[in-house]
Amino acid sequence: MRTYYVQPSSHVLQRETARMKAPHDQPRILIAGAGIGGLTAALALRKLGFRHIEVLEQTAVLKEVGAGIQLGPNAVKVLHDLGIAPALEAVAVAPLATRSRDWASGRTIRDFPLGPECAQRYGAPYYHVHRADLHNALIDAYGRENVRLAQRVKTYAQDAAGVRVVLESGETVEGDVLVGADGVHSVVRGQLLEGQDPRFTGLLAWRGMADADRARHLGIEKNVNAWWGPHRHFVNYYVSAGRRINWIGIVPAGQWRLESWSARGDKAEVLKEFDGWHPIVRGLIEATDDVFKWALYDRDPWPVWTRGRVTLLGDAAHPMVPFLSQGGSQSIEDGHVLALCLAGLPHDPAAALKAYEELRTARTARVQLGSREAGRMFHQTDPLKKFMRNLKFRWAALTNSQEKWRRVDWLYSYDCQAAVAEKLGAAPASAPVPTAGSIA
Repeated sequence: MRTYYVQPSSHVLQRETARMKAPHDQPRILIAGAGIGGLTAALALRKLGFRHIEVLEQTAVLKEVGAGIQLGPNAVKVLHDLGIAPALEAVAVAPLATRSRDWASGRTIRDFPLGPECAQRYGAPYYHVHRADLHNALIDAYGRENVRLAQRVKTYAQDAAGVRVVLESGETVEGDVLVGADGVHSVVRGQLLEGQDPRFTGLLAWRGMADADRARHLGIEKNVNAWWGPHRHFVNYYVSAGRRINWIGIVPAGQWRLESWSARGDKAEVLKEFDGWHPIVRGLIEATDDVFKWALYDRDPWPVWTRGRVTLLGDAAHPMVPFLSQGGSQSIEDGHVLALCLAGLPHDPAAALKAYEELRTARTARVQLGSREAGRMFHQTDPLKKFMRNLKFRWAALTNSQEKWRRVDWLYSYDCQAAVAEKLGAAPASAPVPTAGSIA
């Protein structure tokens, strides 16, 4: 697999990192959660010279769910920065395009290139990976022995001297910074931001993983294949170096509200949900042995993630629906920006966390709200609006080849190092956090 990544130029980060405290006097960083975002933060901190990092994972066994994840160039750049490019390239699939199709006829509505043209424009490729493969690459780079398992945070307290975390075991762990990377139902967020619980979206996600050989007769392309239908949509793509095909189907949830990646479902129920859909969709479901379902939650953007020495990261800070395929990518960005801010302001952890918050809230809010809007577009039921949606995309493809890039430049061209360097060097005023209805 060819790599298009271009190493970023040095920024103010290197200057500040060189002035970091001696190891015995560095900030002690506590990270609650060893998921993708938490491990990205831990690995980035380690790469920047931090030695006092304690990752507290509530589960007894380190593992990720059997699902795929899409990584935009904005996230792949970070992972290359952290030195896991070879491990990533061995398991990833670089799709040629995102192809959006009509749910029944299969007619193409929109094509967006994700091959060499995308990689050259943004300095890194677009990848599909199995979540477990990505998680393993991160944990192997950081060191499995450096993660404390079965350590669930119960509560915390902070003062001018530091943070004290009480675990459910009764043990107290002390540090200078606490990062809540403990997921959509974050214990840390529950204490930090009372009353800011995630919102049930009314949608249910079915997911499955089919063996590529078993589905070969379907002739599935090496694309992100998105099938748009009334009130629901279906997405499939290759993972695990092309050996498996991951799929996800979004439907109205009914009474199901469990946010669990491991809740098993009935394949017959999935086929009923997609009755009458294109043969590729139904054939892929039929080629899958085990199906799972989980309720989708998000939350309105919130301008405050940080209080003193405590902050949030990933789904704990900005849970979002997966319709821009950026949930994991935004968590990866969070982890890198957080580490860069702490390296840039090593003598003032609270100021570093505030800078991190100011850099991330507006951007992740835009992604959250954009993801909601994408879902409404995918699930359009009004015949006229559906016709106009399809016409708009087809006309754009014929008349303006650059417009497609301009619509996503803000998303894929993000440079964590440049953003932090500008913030810590010039200290620009933070952008206002978008609100529902204000998304550009």
